[in-house]
Amino acid sequence: MEVITLSQKEITRYQVIKNSLDRKISNNQAASLLGLSKRQIIRLKNKVREADLRGIVHGNRGKPPKTTIGKETKETILNLYLNTYNGFNVSHFGEFLEEEHGIQVSRETIRRLLLVSGLRAKSKSPPGHRTRRARMPKSGLLVQMDSSEHKWLVENTIWLIATIDDATGEVPYALFVDSDSTENNMRVIKRLIEKKGIPAALYTDGASPEPISGQVIS
Repeated sequence: MEVITLSQKEITRYQVIKNSLDRKISNNQAASLLGLSKRQIIRLKNKVREADLRGIVHGNRGKPPKTTIGKETKETILNLYLNTYNGFNVSHFGEFLEEEHGIQVSRETIRRLLLVSGLRAKSKSPPGHRTRRARMPKSGLLVQMDSSEHKWLVENTIWLIATIDDATGEVPYALFVDSDSTENNMRVIKRLIEKKGIPAALYTDGASPEPISGQVIS
């Protein structure tokens, strides 16, 4: 029996791609949920059709990203940034380099290259006004988790961990707990899945404790 270890990012990708393969969501909706292009979604769907979970695991896993690159690769990266990905932040640009063009370099190398060349990628969380993202068209496509601190009628601080369906604004499940811990967040996710099934994507707020990794046995 083969054990495939997936990161949380890969688990989310697999769930969304499976929903797209099962025609529960469109390619465009899958692309929006994962922050990928439609072409990348089609490519991932083909990989999952052929290899199931193994199609999600990146071929470069375990290989350290390059920190030294040649002149030709530098020129390719700069041309791609200027002509195709201008304005992307370093992390997102790095993902597209790897997924779309097979170029694996460290994020710090990309940042330095753009800086030396007089270019500057957007910060990951730029300040200022943002255009509000349109809600998902269907319930279950995206569930957001939010943790908030309260002091109601008790001396000690309590936390409210809530889940909100992006399409409807419904709160499928919420729980008051004594701390915003990984264990309590997992309890909320477990009850959410028991009540509503697995959402296509799950977004957590900035106060979330840590990413969840897992093993999937095939």
